[in-house]
Amino acid sequence: MKNKVGLKKLTAEVLVLIFLMLPLTACKGGGNGKEKVPDFVYVPKYTTVSEEIPDMNNPYLSGDVIYFASSIPVHKDGTPLTDEEEKAIKNESSESPVLKLKASGTDVPAGEGDGPAVDYSNIKYIPAVFAINKDGTNFHKLEDYSPKETVQNDYGYINIEKLIVDPQGNIWVCESISQTLFDLPEGFDPKKQDPYQYYAGDERKTYIRKLSNTGAETSAINLDQIVDKPSEEEIQQGAGNFYLGDMVADKSGNLYFTDGNKTLYVVDTNGNLLAKLSVENYLNRIIVLKDGTVGVTTGSSDGSSVIRSVNLSSKSWGQDFKMPVNAWNTSSGGKQYDFCYSDSTSLFGYNVATQANEKILSWINCDVDGDNIRFSTVLDNGDVFAISYEYGNEGGRTVSIIDFVKTPGSEVKQKKTLTLATMWLDYNLKKQILKFNKTNEDYRIEVQDYAEFNTEKDYNAGITKLNTEIISGNIPDMIDISQLPYQQYAAKGLLEDLYPYIDKDPDLDRKDLVPSIFKAIEMDGKLYQISTSFAVLSLVGKPSVVGNEMGWTMEEMQKVVSEHPEADYPLGAYMTRENVLDIICSLNLENYIDWQTGKCNFNTDEFKKLLTFAKSFPEKMPDNQGEEQIDPGTLIQDGRQLFENFYLSDFQSYQYYKAMFGGAITFKGFPSADKKGNIAVLSGGLAMSSSCKDKDGAWKFMRTLLDADYQKDNVWSFPTNQKAFDAKLAEAMKQEYTTDENGKKIPISHGGMSIGNGPTVEFYALTQEEADQIKTVINSVAHTATYDQKVLGIIKEEAGYFFSGEKTVDQTADVIQNRISLYINEQR
Repeated sequence: MKNKVGLKKLTAEVLVLIFLMLPLTACKGGGNGKEKVPDFVYVPKYTTVSEEIPDMNNPYLSGDVIYFASSIPVHKDGTPLTDEEEKAIKNESSESPVLKLKASGTDVPAGEGDGPAVDYSNIKYIPAVFAINKDGTNFHKLEDYSPKETVQNDYGYINIEKLIVDPQGNIWVCESISQTLFDLPEGFDPKKQDPYQYYAGDERKTYIRKLSNTGAETSAINLDQIVDKPSEEEIQQGAGNFYLGDMVADKSGNLYFTDGNKTLYVVDTNGNLLAKLSVENYLNRIIVLKDGTVGVTTGSSDGSSVIRSVNLSSKSWGQDFKMPVNAWNTSSGGKQYDFCYSDSTSLFGYNVATQANEKILSWINCDVDGDNIRFSTVLDNGDVFAISYEYGNEGGRTVSIIDFVKTPGSEVKQKKTLTLATMWLDYNLKKQILKFNKTNEDYRIEVQDYAEFNTEKDYNAGITKLNTEIISGNIPDMIDISQLPYQQYAAKGLLEDLYPYIDKDPDLDRKDLVPSIFKAIEMDGKLYQISTSFAVLSLVGKPSVVGNEMGWTMEEMQKVVSEHPEADYPLGAYMTRENVLDIICSLNLENYIDWQTGKCNFNTDEFKKLLTFAKSFPEKMPDNQGEEQIDPGTLIQDGRQLFENFYLSDFQSYQYYKAMFGGAITFKGFPSADKKGNIAVLSGGLAMSSSCKDKDGAWKFMRTLLDADYQKDNVWSFPTNQKAFDAKLAEAMKQEYTTDENGKKIPISHGGMSIGNGPTVEFYALTQEEADQIKTVINSVAHTATYDQKVLGIIKEEAGYFFSGEKTVDQTADVIQNRISLYINEQR
């Protein structure tokens, strides 16, 4: 099957001992963060669990027992599989795979040998409930559990939407039965006839069932008799059947559940409706606070997120409590917190009365990938309990049951700790940090993700805090600078030149790196950051329009535009004057600012021409709401668009752009005085601070990011390692073939790409000519994209006066020159 993907458009904002010896692995959970030995740490302890565990859905910890739901295969008549069939499915099935289980750092095989072939057409999956002790013992299926109903045909399914345990120890499941109904005639042959010719409607039923500890039903609540059915008008507006959003039990055993929309229902253990409450915005989660109060998370009138408490006695809403930002995955807070919430970086505890959140632990600093955490909670003794799923690169999964034991720091052997600051930790960087921490015996990297400091009112609070701390000298050992003005830091002497480390590295040399990219990264011959991958951003056009040579000035670009008055959208239909100015300035800041000397060049003819050129574009994007998108491919073919932004990050999209421009393109680049307008956009920029406490230790990690084997599989765009780049290019030039019925060789497409109403282009192996053009473009790169929010903000603000006619272009350029010069020299 061909992979059809939509082309991403560029916007104006171009733009962290698991399975070593356990005493060596721990994460800080308190203290002031500056002590060599923290007050306490969380030491992860892994539990051996049965290799028979299927997929673990809706896990719930009750005391020392984990209950969870899964799906198991049976014959369509409900009879169990034979032992041989079960073995075969465990080895082959992707629908209900057996998990590889992690025990003391060792992967346990999930079964060996090939079983007999299975007739999957006679197999269906039904829900089941399982239990296992927290220490990994006594794994068993609740044998007395069976679904409430059965489906009538192959077009239905049964699912356990939610599993909880109430304070009295009762197991509750919300079970849904969905099926398509047919009115089939006598003698219907499913092999020859389509049942949808006799479609009779869809049916969905939902039950909340109370189970014994063996799985036997002790009572059931038919939600169809409780929840509101949509009116005909609501159905016309898209309303459908009931779908459970969330479900909890309070200390009295009453059940609270939502309809996945705006309504909360409360029933007692006998199914009697106690309350029905609605909100104006959507309901998300239901939370039971430390004092037993039940609340729902929803939006308030001012747009913020709140916990809206339930007053059951008055059957009304009670007090609203402020909700922290990014608190999506909530869980019990034990005795210390009202509730906990987790993101991919950390676990936090929250107190609603004080509106204070506390970071309990950082997943990555415990050598755990937070993206793999399926369930987490704080125990009454202060330990943290979690279930982790890890998906392998070649398929299969590993489940880990982890106790993070709160341990005095003095009892844990310490490694040398290096700090790394980031804003939204990159997935591949996180994986490499985890690998380094698990394998290096001397050092470990501790991550501080400043995204946790963002607020609902200021989503840039984290980046502002990090930048302020760095400028003031409170600088970490390593910095992910992908969203930061690193030139400022280098000019202030805050960053380490990395070339000496490359030069003395026995296994790494400057020639191992893509030369033009690292030359572009340099400042005065010094290398203040490394990057794992890059793309090239350029303006491209037809050679017959823009010529064959790369590079042009603003004046030359304006000349081409003036020669083609028929091109009413020269840069595309959605480019405004603000977009044009923002993009070109972002890609040319290195030409306008010298951070080392503090000199600025904004009152030049070149910059004034840019202002004038930007003013020629519309103030706003076209209002085509409800209409089809104005497709650049069509505009280019019709001669109404001359150039297109091209984010060259892979070999395949290059062929699409060639086709869009009629078979050939020139990488003209963005206009600049030096005519070097093909700009490198870096990914994964990492710097070492000049005050790093152990520079050789930091380099031991940083160098791994430049390794060819790492970049071969762990970068999103072009690798910066020359060997890895060459390998990807060679792969892109390999053409595979198939043969038709006449034995003729037919090239196999590598996939395709489409955009809007434009053509779908099939990708094939690059030709030598195409490969040479791509390499020429990369070799032409002399500058990198820079996004300095403050500088661009000044340009945008002052250019607005020119665009509105309040100031001349000379006045505007002078004010921008003065304001940015003052700002730059204040930062030096």
